[in-house]
Amino acid sequence: MKGILKVTGRNPEQALRDLFAGWLRADRLSALLVPAWSKSGAATLALIADPEKMAETSPLLPAMAVNAASVVHQLARSGAIGQRVGLLLRPCELRGVVELIKLRQVLPDNLVMIGIDCAGTYKAAGFRGIRKDAADFANKHVRNQTALTGNSNFRLACQVCEYPRPLVFDLALGWLGLNPDKELWLEAATDKVKALLDGVKLVEGEEPKPRLKALAAFAEQRQQAAAGRIAELDKVMMGADNLVRYFADCLNCHNCMRVCPVCYCHECFFDSATFERDIAEQVRIAQRKGLTRMPSETLLFHLTRMNHMMTSCVQCGICEDSCPAGVGLTILFKKVARNAQAEFDYVAGRSLDEPLPLTTFREDEFQTIGEG
Repeated sequence: MKGILKVTGRNPEQALRDLFAGWLRADRLSALLVPAWSKSGAATLALIADPEKMAETSPLLPAMAVNAASVVHQLARSGAIGQRVGLLLRPCELRGVVELIKLRQVLPDNLVMIGIDCAGTYKAAGFRGIRKDAADFANKHVRNQTALTGNSNFRLACQVCEYPRPLVFDLALGWLGLNPDKELWLEAATDKVKALLDGVKLVEGEEPKPRLKALAAFAEQRQQAAAGRIAELDKVMMGADNLVRYFADCLNCHNCMRVCPVCYCHECFFDSATFERDIAEQVRIAQRKGLTRMPSETLLFHLTRMNHMMTSCVQCGICEDSCPAGVGLTILFKKVARNAQAEFDYVAGRSLDEPLPLTTFREDEFQTIGEG
């Protein structure tokens, strides 16, 4: 089932709130995870069970404090009999959930994945200073689509993201390439959403050509932006000395690891006793080397994390957003993840059916390495 959902009152956000509230009232969902405003006015996420509370949500909210896949990881590590939880997720968040499902960190049976278009988000920190009208900010954001692709105020990861629409979903909601004051695109992909769509009035048909054209142009522009950023990175990062210099400001706080949606180990090697050294051992290392950087092992941490995460990295950039030292992780991880995934003809979160490169062995892989 797919088609156009008509919007009334020039208010696409309210149209989505009404749709979601109806699902909760009819017990078609037990709860729905959705972007929302906190009482303090901050952009956040909320798990809504009371349909009356849907008024406090902002389904089109263009601000991101955390990749919601991390929250889904907390919610769905184990199943819950009789509970059906809807997840309203941006494309990078959905791709993170897909990777977690394949890594057996999320049980999907009770989840309804609802993907929504995303042209970019602002950092949640300071977002209250960007928005002028909380009640209508998101609606204004989706109306002015010509200003979205090159918006330099977006999070850096969003400025170079070529996936504005969901790739894997039970239900997709689209607004890019349309007039969202009048219409939204709705597409069902699985039987999980049959009950949700019962009674929903759609003008059924194929995806509008103007929308497809807009999505293609959007992706092409972002790909060009990514190529330019990666070329700039290569000038300052390539080479052993430059690599050390690139990570010189790292505080070894491990924030990037903790907020990463697909960094799932319950105990990280770098938080283990392996790196617990008493003062005598630290002094012996300093005596042997003459000088040892403190905190230690920062470069090893980043190289190991890249090696571990690069095939499942969804390039959401939340790692850099959470770095107190401002280390440029977004473009670096984009470069490394793109190159690594290309070697396996793999895109993180593109499909639930594609096997994980990290857990798959093929005898014909990398036959030319070391030759010539």
